[in-house]
Amino acid sequence: MPLRVAEGTVIGGAMRFPHISAGIAIALLLPGCDKPPEVTVDESRPMTMRDEGLKLNATSSDRFEEPGTGPFIAGTVPEAWLAQPSSSFRLLSYRFGTGGDVAVGISSGGLLENVNRWLGQFGLDPLDEAGLAKLEAGEVAGAKGFWVEAAGDYEPGMGQPPKPAQALYGLVAEEGGRIVTIKMTGPAEEVAAQKSALKVFAETLRERGE
Repeated sequence: MPLRVAEGTVIGGAMRFPHISAGIAIALLLPGCDKPPEVTVDESRPMTMRDEGLKLNATSSDRFEEPGTGPFIAGTVPEAWLAQPSSSFRLLSYRFGTGGDVAVGISSGGLLENVNRWLGQFGLDPLDEAGLAKLEAGEVAGAKGFWVEAAGDYEPGMGQPPKPAQALYGLVAEEGGRIVTIKMTGPAEEVAAQKSALKVFAETLRERGE
């Protein structure tokens, strides 16, 4: 006569536990249904200049290329200047102070055209050739040109809003039909404090391979 037990049944010498097997299966499945605990981040820190230059969709070149891998090599760079990633429009790029900006680039057009473009960003009247010749002469990497100064409300273009109480100090130079520019803009007081440093920067800037 077969023996009956509370949790299983003996049939032909083998004991089966249908209720126990189902319970084990459910127990094994339950952990997989648990959701991971939610994590809430409520800490913050002040934004720094490094954060302002952050590119969320940066390419590998943006992330891993050293600043300034273009045709120019910087010589003396002030400690207060923070190097930024270079691009086809900004061969060398720096930030300083609360909003100061320095960019080295190669532009199309001529000396007078580029000087007047900078002056126009401050709402100033354009110069003629005689007015251009009166500007302070300057030189960078063998290219000769003129130093340009402007102050007031700055309209940088490219969809950016005008900025009040700004200043510009920079060099537009030409050599062999190529226009080289070194442009510094920012709050007027900060630009004034960096004028001498920009001149040293221009004097020590050289072309790669020289």
